[in-house]
Amino acid sequence: MNIGPRNTVTGVTLVELLVTIAVVAILLTLGVGGFRTLIANAKMTNAANNLIGHLQFARSEAVKRSAEVSLCPSTTGTVCVAQSDGSWEIGYIVKLDATGQVLRWVGPSEMAGITVTKGGTSPRIVFKGDGTASGYACTLTLCDTGDPANKRGVIISNVGRVRVSDYATGGSALTCP
Repeated sequence: MNIGPRNTVTGVTLVELLVTIAVVAILLTLGVGGFRTLIANAKMTNAANNLIGHLQFARSEAVKRSAEVSLCPSTTGTVCVAQSDGSWEIGYIVKLDATGQVLRWVGPSEMAGITVTKGGTSPRIVFKGDGTASGYACTLTLCDTGDPANKRGVIISNVGRVRVSDYATGGSALTCP
């Protein structure tokens, strides 16, 4: 014998809803911190890779043209800064030394949030026609302005090899200004 349909209530209670919202809030709070770190690391990696790409471009152009090609800080995108404190976040150019022709320019907007400092006495890096950077070996230190612990070193050797490292030449620690 069938008495009739049963009344069943489906849904969630207020307590269940509040517990779910609390769990989601906690997970989001934990995830946002990690996501910020991920974004900061990606930005630093991108900046280091762009700089390496420009250094390798300068080296390949020097070999292709059998002439000296320089990278140097530049505020205008047309000429090198005469005196530099080693800071490259103002922008830099890749230029053919013989004619002064600018082959590439990286403006300060592309360096936003990152400081780039060059060690050594010369404000520029020169690749000779055979691809070497003899006399211009150095470390370019890239630092995140928001997190000085987030840093990369781009190392140029005398033979013109360009590489990225978490340490300066000789294995010493990178320092951010």
